[in-house]
Amino acid sequence: MNFYKDEKISKEPKGCIFLDSCTGVVQNHRLRKHAFELKMNEVTYFVLAAESEQDMEDWISTLTRILQISPHDGPVPDRKSLDLTDHRQDVFDLSLSNGCLTESEEHSENGISPELAKYISETEEGVRAARREERLNLFSLDPDTPVLRSPRVDYPVGESASVRPFEEKLGRRLMITCRSLNLTLQGCINETETEPVTNIEPFFVTLFLADVREGRKVSADLHVDLNHELVRQMLGGSGPGGAGGAGGAGGAGVGPGPENGLRSPVERRSGDCHLSPELEHWLCFPTQAIFSVTSPHADIVMVARVEKVLMGNIACGTEPYLKNADSTKTVQKMVKSNRHFCSKLGKYRMPFAWSIRSVFKDNQGTVDRESRFSPLFKQESNKISTEDLIKMASEYRRAEKTSKLQTIPGNLVIAVDCVPMEHPNCMTSSFVPLKPWEDLGRQPPTVEVEEFVQDFTRFTQPYRVYRNHVYVYPRHLKYDSQKCFAKARNLAVYVEFRNSDEELSKPLKCIYGKPGGSVFTTAACSTVLHHSQSPDFYDEVKIELPTQLHEKHHLLFSFYHVTCDINAKTNAKRKESLETPVGYAWLPLLREGRLSSQEFNIPVSCNLPPGYLKEPSSKSGCDVKWVDGGKPVFKVSTNILSTVYTQDPHLNRFFQQCQKRELDFSVPPTTSFLQCLKGLLSMERLPVILRFLPVLFNQLFLVLTQNDNDEVTTATTRVLVHIVAKCHEENLDHYLQSYIKYVFQSESNGFRTVHEELAKGLNSDLKSNEQVTVRNVLRFSWFFFELIVKSMAQHLVDSDKLKLSRPQRFPSTFLSRVETLVMTVSDHIFWKNKELAEETRSANLAVAVFVKRCFTLMDRGFTFKLINNYVNGITATDSKVLCELKFEFLREVCNHEHYIPLSLPLPSARITDNVFPEIQSPHVLVPEYSLTGEFCRKHFLTGLLLRELGLALQDEQDLRHRALATLKTLMAKHSLDARYATKEKQARIASLYLPLYGLILDNMPRFFLRELFPIYCTSSNQGSRDDLSVGGGVTGGLSHANRHGNSMDASFSKEVLNSITAFSSLAVAMGNQAESRGSLISVDSNPSTSDRNSDKMDGCEKFARPQSLIGYGSRCDKLDHAETRSLLMCFLHIMKTISEDVLVSYWHRAIHQEISDFFNILELCLQHFRFLGKRHIARKVAAAVKLAQASQTNGTLKGSSNQHPPSQTSHPSGLLPLWMTSSGGESHRHARSQTMPIIRGKNALTNPKLLQMMETDGNIPEGDHLSPTDIEANLSTEVALTVLDVLGLFLHHHKKQLLHDEGQNVLMKKVLDTYLLFFQINQSTITLKHVFAALRLFVNKYPSAFFQGRADLCGCLCYEILKCCNHRSSSTQTEAAALLYFFMRKNFEFTKGKSIVRSHLQVIKAVSQLIADAGIGGSRFQQSLAIINNFANGDAPLKSTPFPAEVKDLTKRIRTVLMATAQMKEHEKDPEMLVDLQHSLANSYASTPELRRTWLESMAKIHVRNGDLSEAAMCYIHISALIAESLKRRGYWRTDKLSRMPSVSPDESPVFNCNPPLTTTAPRDQDTSFSMGWAAFMCISPNVKEEGAMKEDTGTQDTPYTEDTLVEQLELCVDYLWKSERHELIADINKPVIAVFEKRRDFKRLSELYYDIHRSYLKVTEVVNSEKRLFGRYYRVAFYGQGFFEEEESKEFIYKEPKLTGLSEISQRLLKLYSDKFGADNVKMIQDSNKVNPKDLDAKFAYIQVTYVVPYFDKKEQQEKRTDFEGHHNINRFVFETPFTLSGKKHGDVQEQCKRRTILTTTSSFPYLKKRVQVVEQQSTEMNPIEVAIDEMSCKVSELNQLCNMEEVDMIRLQLKLQGSVSVKVNAGPMAYARAFLEEKNAKKYPDNQVKLLKEIFRQFAEACGQALDVNERLIKEDQLEYQEEMRAHYRDMLSELSTIMNEQIPHTRQPGTDRPSVY
Repeated sequence: MNFYKDEKISKEPKGCIFLDSCTGVVQNHRLRKHAFELKMNEVTYFVLAAESEQDMEDWISTLTRILQISPHDGPVPDRKSLDLTDHRQDVFDLSLSNGCLTESEEHSENGISPELAKYISETEEGVRAARREERLNLFSLDPDTPVLRSPRVDYPVGESASVRPFEEKLGRRLMITCRSLNLTLQGCINETETEPVTNIEPFFVTLFLADVREGRKVSADLHVDLNHELVRQMLGGSGPGGAGGAGGAGGAGVGPGPENGLRSPVERRSGDCHLSPELEHWLCFPTQAIFSVTSPHADIVMVARVEKVLMGNIACGTEPYLKNADSTKTVQKMVKSNRHFCSKLGKYRMPFAWSIRSVFKDNQGTVDRESRFSPLFKQESNKISTEDLIKMASEYRRAEKTSKLQTIPGNLVIAVDCVPMEHPNCMTSSFVPLKPWEDLGRQPPTVEVEEFVQDFTRFTQPYRVYRNHVYVYPRHLKYDSQKCFAKARNLAVYVEFRNSDEELSKPLKCIYGKPGGSVFTTAACSTVLHHSQSPDFYDEVKIELPTQLHEKHHLLFSFYHVTCDINAKTNAKRKESLETPVGYAWLPLLREGRLSSQEFNIPVSCNLPPGYLKEPSSKSGCDVKWVDGGKPVFKVSTNILSTVYTQDPHLNRFFQQCQKRELDFSVPPTTSFLQCLKGLLSMERLPVILRFLPVLFNQLFLVLTQNDNDEVTTATTRVLVHIVAKCHEENLDHYLQSYIKYVFQSESNGFRTVHEELAKGLNSDLKSNEQVTVRNVLRFSWFFFELIVKSMAQHLVDSDKLKLSRPQRFPSTFLSRVETLVMTVSDHIFWKNKELAEETRSANLAVAVFVKRCFTLMDRGFTFKLINNYVNGITATDSKVLCELKFEFLREVCNHEHYIPLSLPLPSARITDNVFPEIQSPHVLVPEYSLTGEFCRKHFLTGLLLRELGLALQDEQDLRHRALATLKTLMAKHSLDARYATKEKQARIASLYLPLYGLILDNMPRFFLRELFPIYCTSSNQGSRDDLSVGGGVTGGLSHANRHGNSMDASFSKEVLNSITAFSSLAVAMGNQAESRGSLISVDSNPSTSDRNSDKMDGCEKFARPQSLIGYGSRCDKLDHAETRSLLMCFLHIMKTISEDVLVSYWHRAIHQEISDFFNILELCLQHFRFLGKRHIARKVAAAVKLAQASQTNGTLKGSSNQHPPSQTSHPSGLLPLWMTSSGGESHRHARSQTMPIIRGKNALTNPKLLQMMETDGNIPEGDHLSPTDIEANLSTEVALTVLDVLGLFLHHHKKQLLHDEGQNVLMKKVLDTYLLFFQINQSTITLKHVFAALRLFVNKYPSAFFQGRADLCGCLCYEILKCCNHRSSSTQTEAAALLYFFMRKNFEFTKGKSIVRSHLQVIKAVSQLIADAGIGGSRFQQSLAIINNFANGDAPLKSTPFPAEVKDLTKRIRTVLMATAQMKEHEKDPEMLVDLQHSLANSYASTPELRRTWLESMAKIHVRNGDLSEAAMCYIHISALIAESLKRRGYWRTDKLSRMPSVSPDESPVFNCNPPLTTTAPRDQDTSFSMGWAAFMCISPNVKEEGAMKEDTGTQDTPYTEDTLVEQLELCVDYLWKSERHELIADINKPVIAVFEKRRDFKRLSELYYDIHRSYLKVTEVVNSEKRLFGRYYRVAFYGQGFFEEEESKEFIYKEPKLTGLSEISQRLLKLYSDKFGADNVKMIQDSNKVNPKDLDAKFAYIQVTYVVPYFDKKEQQEKRTDFEGHHNINRFVFETPFTLSGKKHGDVQEQCKRRTILTTTSSFPYLKKRVQVVEQQSTEMNPIEVAIDEMSCKVSELNQLCNMEEVDMIRLQLKLQGSVSVKVNAGPMAYARAFLEEKNAKKYPDNQVKLLKEIFRQFAEACGQALDVNERLIKEDQLEYQEEMRAHYRDMLSELSTIMNEQIPHTRQPGTDRPSVY
């Protein structure tokens, strides 16, 4: 039951009542009302009070009920806090994990509680099986391993998921749906006027997109007819389809059947386009279209032009609409007129109006759905062109000049939206369906409108859709000056496309028609401007070009004058036709064999003779009559959009030459062919290349194989390189990858193949002197290598060579070319890696990918040879860049999907389930774990990788990181490979990597250790010197003296530190690095004979590791945290997966030191993967994100090598990494997705998770199930379980070795240290559960190690278990308590039921240590004790034995210690009180030396923390005396023991008894030797006699002390004596130690000891009496106030304060201390030193009196204690003086001034174990005035004499003293005493003897002053002569006055040498 200080329940209870010790509850009204008492079975009792009678009764009944429940039914894992005012009845939940145990039901058959039975009966197999559940892959938890990313995702090489086929990249697509065009002026066009109201004439809408920012059209025109069906009928048969007059088209026959809608003419006229009648009908009036915009922005608008049937000028046509004349008569009149015009001129159009609307809301391309068209603006006849219209649109958008525009009332409705996902019946701009047509009747057609993309690289893409259009734009006809035709005003232009200029030639039906007419037509007509002789045109004519164009294909333009005056009543004679031809113009499409988009100005002919296409210069057969003298009066432009014809001259010529060349290959290539081929190098414009990229490449590879000509080969490869370089400039490598993957087909022509010719061409390019070519070939070698590989593969398939054996697949010429190519590249990389850094890096990776692919297609031996030659080719001893390249190469090669079979020797290249196929060979018994030549021969790839890793580890940090990342990623990949998922296969793979263990051993000294373990620093083993030798054989005679103390605190055992920081465990000979980098294929196996002793044990010979190929020892800088983690992770994976047989056989053969190193590595693993806590990880993540962001901002990432030391948290390598959780349970044991990396400079910006976090300001994105913390927690747990597996296996197979010497051996200590390390670092609850299970097995298997011989293993284990009893997780507490109970039970069984004295003592000792170290003792710990008690009560088989009682006795003792601790906690800020409490605890353990020692050590720690080093030294001296006494009591030094030494009982046997004990026969040793016990230390401090009070008890027999322990302890004493400057004691400490080493003949140690003494005496000589040493000051402190100070009340103490602590300083310290404790208003300081009567003080206050005191010596002591050290050592008497007068005042004249001298005696001498000691005796003497004078003057005389007689006189002090003696004022100083007591009238008042004595003192005073003046005169310089004379004069005055007073002549100073004898 917990109780608290106040009602707000604080975290820690003030105290705890254990109800299992409670015997009853009764009322108690003695103290207060409503009180009740809890009686305990000890002497104590508790009284509690309730607030009311009812409350009290409830409490009593509740508690009684609880006590009636058997208190031993089960432990209490989670006692709920209970406030004393709370009386809930369900407070106590006496349950063990699940529900309450009641003895009758829950105990198992044998009477043991199920929980305990489970622990007692568990088996090794069961524990191992539990560990195997839910295990995770280590690499899947590694933040650095990109488990879920493709290893090649960062490189543009190889098949990556990002390579896609060529696809049409569409811009932002817009769905246009044309709804209606309604003008305000409407009516019924039927005479009956019953039909609907509609527009009164037909209107035609043309839509296009324009970019007003750049002033250009961005799409083709879309023609829409929105007229009502009745209105359309007004046109009759004169729609836009047919063209009359000279341009009229002849109808063509209809072909056989529809072919996807398109039909072919019967006569197959080349170039005609036909559709089936159904499609023609369906496509007659399209209203839906899709526009595409590649570069959307807000300035793109949709422009609509509205046209009407030609009726005259624009003004007349628009006038009725502008007037708004609405009368029916007007409408009827207009309808009639319109009907007439439509019937006559229905096929001619005139401009009417225009309108615009915006398309995008912003520059991101958000479609503006809400926008509407502007009003309809009247078309101005002078601004008719498209450019004018776009300009007006721009002005309208800017709200300029809008007021000048005339608005026609009306409304155009067209919807703009995004294109729906599924849209049926959609067709391209060529009218080809995107998908087969669906139901034509139900779904209207949707036409894609062509986009006019700007000719920029970013908008260009390779063509992949057939498109072959030309857009023709008649611009202007200048007819104002022509004289050929009388009438040429209303001008119309007809455009036709013809394929001949013969007389009867017909136009081709390939022009796209307008709505209402045929889809394809033979001619297109422009709009007509009324009465304009120089009209502008804006029409766009779209023509489908034939696939094969020739020179005769041309455009023919026919000009007509159209008669508009159809209403005039002309007579029959003058009847004109509607159109009159007024000229012809023509434009051939091909110019110099190619098409081009440009503007043309061409002349117009009056006639059209046959053969008109001939050049005008050749007059034959061509009679052309030109208009206006042949001036270019007609302006027209074309826009070619063809995926068939290129407009680039170079490319066009090349394609033409190739076409010619294909006619006959027997002829060698012509010069013009070569020129055209080389001309491709002049192609500078990338869009041209890009559009025809696949076609061009295919053609070039054809050229490569079809021409057996070296010049052609070289030129072709150059062109290929040029094209690839151009693509790369614009970052378009993905097109190249798409080409290789999806388009390229290997060509072969006879024996010539693409791969051979490419290899040949590249070789010649690389050997050329053209730097640009070489650079580009290197840079883009990936492209060519990929082509070579694909060509090889396709060639093997095409030629059916896959079934041949690999060596026969390719001709030797090709193999040699490949070999040359690889070596040439390696040469370039070797020599040019600095100047061409990027190029060589790219080439290196390309070769790697190529070689990796070669494994698939070529002979394995040949490929190995390539790899070996290449690696050797780019190896340089000092180039960091080359080493990096080498690892990139290796990483890629080792990434092969069949890496494992490739790494195995050929006979076993297939992994079978048989673990070791090679083991059948008699020579190979165990897989090699050293990197020997033999290993590299058998496992080429792995050997190569490990060899290079080993070499890299000797290199700088960046390279080490790279190398380790390569290996780790590879191992991770294999661990996750489903093909090798079985245990046997994983084991086989692990054996492949086993030499890595050898590399780790070689690099052991370099592992990162800094800051690994800041929380554990040991106190008692600081001075130990038991270095572990690592040079020779170290199995047998390690004199590893085991020290007492917190050895369990040490994070690393001494062995680990030594072997890590000194030298490698194996001194491997330094190999010749140059040779080791040589060819691996021919390396000889050379297992060196080790120079280390090979020892035999168990009949199994042990071998040192063979010499590694890698020379060791070239570097000794530390590996950083990230590197260490990487190496250890790989090691752990090997340990986790390797076959147990391999591991066991290795252990049996390994020498002792290697086994030790093996455990060191396991310890390192636990250290480096320990869980650092959520906050730490969050800080690391934040730092990582910050670093990456900073690097991103700067655009550069600094390398991590020299930025910060590895220990700093900001260091990228340390990031830890490092994300885990210790709070337990299963919640975080899941595989991870992707995690944070250990950030290194160069990788910081490649991790997707980090980039994501940077975007979200460092927060973990939602949707990620696992945070970095969870991942680190999982990783920590997995590592711990792996280490436990290995430890379990080791224990299972090494029982004999571990039980050697009854378990008291180095190996056992090593194993236990590793187990205990689990407790010393943060672990998850799950891990701890498994650790406890493993330890139960350990204790069960090896009890003798704990319960026999030395007790240190037992102590270490108890310490760690008890620490876990205080764990915050209740399950861990239960497990720890169960283990502790199990441990004691095992102890009881081991002693055959005698006692548990060993575990009892060690537990109490551990509790004592933990109180000092970890502050245990709260409710959690108490709860664990209750669990142990309950286990004891429920353990039926042992009920009848003393065991349960012993357990209870132990828990009771622990509680006693804890109660003392609780008191300590109250006084934790009061160092004196705290030490007092610890001292009393130490005294209470007089019978148990080990526990007393623990508390003494604890006191020493507090003293060291507070800077009280003398007291700390005394604590260690007391411990030494204690050990000596203990050894003496055990008879350790008895002479008669020597004969029976070997048969010592186990409890007494020391572990290292190789040294003979010290005998005490020599008489000179008697006074100082250890055999005297504590008495040997009396010369140092009389206080040590306390250690003689040791009681004889069982405890003394279990104390594991030896002479070595004592020597070691004394070394610690010496250390602290040095620190506390008590150098005089060092010799006394060392003398008995010297005796020990003299007996042992240990001359080295003797020399060290004598040197130590020599140094100490030198130091003493230097500082003795110099007052440089400050031993401290002493103060008497008295406490008054019963209600406050309790035991201290009215007691006096002497406080020893450090150095020069002043009175005010100590007063302030104590005032603050007690004010904090009692409240500032309740504490008062007593300011004087007078005796205090407590009764006179106010009981409401606490009073403190502080007085300065000095050590007191009587005369004898004064003569003995001559030095300042002696004046402060072993002192126990102090004096202070209090002035007073008889009148009651404190001070008066010298005649009335009295003085009280008080001498205080303390219980112990200073320095002591404590810095305050109680006063036990007080003596006071009072002095009358003359006695005060005698005392004062005596002091002055002795001070002056002392100053004069110093070896080096302190001049300043001397002058000050002199001044105070001879130059004082009249009423003060010595003369005042002389006048008061020696003048005759006054002298009579005092006793004669006192007067005489005072006179004698004055004589001596005069002499001393004279002597001092002489000394001063000797020392001063000239500048002080005047001062000296002045003092001399004062001195003479003083003497003369003194002579007068004393009535005798006082002489001046005598000559030196004639000193008169002094009374003093």
